[in-house]
Amino acid sequence: MVKAGQMKIQQMAFMIVAVFFFFILVGIFFLRVQFADLQGTSAELQKEQAISSLSVIANMPELNCDSRENLCLDQDKLEVMSGEFGNKYDDFWPVSSIKVYIISTSKEIIQCPGINCNYFELFDNGQKNSEEYSTYVSVCEKRKETGYVYDNCEIAKLVVGRNINEK
Repeated sequence: MVKAGQMKIQQMAFMIVAVFFFFILVGIFFLRVQFADLQGTSAELQKEQAISSLSVIANMPELNCDSRENLCLDQDKLEVMSGEFGNKYDDFWPVSSIKVYIISTSKEIIQCPGINCNYFELFDNGQKNSEEYSTYVSVCEKRKETGYVYDNCEIAKLVVGRNINEK
């Protein structure tokens, strides 16, 4: 009778250990399913950040032509920020590259600063593996002719690049 009681205690202990391991396996399976697409979700969030940064960058006081205007870039500020000055903002930009192409009838791309330029490279961190997103903006500059000051605006394409993480 004592041996039968010991046998039942051993069976109960074995069942408790087996149930414990079963729940551990179920937990591992659940965690694997939950974190299976974690890298894809991270890439999707980076893509959404790059797309939302288009309007944020266009409306920054460093580039915006007027605080009341949305998606309007000041050409004078673009000329200052293009070149080496924009790269000093390395930690400031949330993206890997920022470029502005003024849409004109000329097919030739002339980098600013220069005469009749139509391309501003504001920032580039040198990342080769990047994906670019763009939107159309206005690029305006103040002009004075015959005693009147007015905004001369052109259509441009703001291009923002984001880093693509490799597996």
